[in-house]
Amino acid sequence: MKGVLMATAVDVRHEMEMIAKLQHIDHQLQDLELERGDLPKLVKRLEQEINQRELELSGLRERSMEIGKERRTMDGQIQLARVKQEKYKEQLYAVTTTREYDAISQEIEEVHKQVESLEGSQMALLQEEEGVADQMLLIEGRIEELKKELEERQTELGDKVSETETEEQELLHEREKLVVRIKKPLVAHYERIRQLRGGTGAAHLYSSACGACFAVVPPQRQAEIRKMEDIILCESCGVILLPEEENMDL
Repeated sequence: MKGVLMATAVDVRHEMEMIAKLQHIDHQLQDLELERGDLPKLVKRLEQEINQRELELSGLRERSMEIGKERRTMDGQIQLARVKQEKYKEQLYAVTTTREYDAISQEIEEVHKQVESLEGSQMALLQEEEGVADQMLLIEGRIEELKKELEERQTELGDKVSETETEEQELLHEREKLVVRIKKPLVAHYERIRQLRGGTGAAHLYSSACGACFAVVPPQRQAEIRKMEDIILCESCGVILLPEEENMDL
């Protein structure tokens, strides 16, 4: 492409006028977005953080339930071990040989070690349970704060949207009517460049330069742009070049 998108002079002027109106509408829509500021992004970020915190809280609740089950299982195991320990102790009084005494004493010692191990594990679970409970309290508090802030920001955003909604809908309606009247290749190029250049797909000449990237436009090319007989692109940034605003009847 050598800077000329199309060369049918019959309706080029009309096409350029519609592109100029389309760009003007898109700039107005951008202005409305700027009025809302960072509120949409902030609302989305708050929603995402709340979801993340709630997932963390759900995981901690599941772990708390698992710990409770493990502790109850260990309680049962400890009780059984102690009952066994008492039975062995009773058996000591009935032994008649040193060998039997040593064997039962060994069993008592093994059960004692088992009880100590279970109690140690149970204590570790208790400490973990307390830590999980503390984490849950902190996260629940954070979720409450986030939800409160989210509600405030949603209200603020809702007010902003209400203030500009009618104007935005009118602009979008006008935009739709324009887009269907402009030749598809031209609209496609405009939209592609607009996405690449932060909302600008067409620009007026400004002090002998492209109004988008400010690259100087040669005098001969300026004259061609002002004639509006061909649709010409900026050789530097690719936007559709339009005559100075004062030279267009919009």
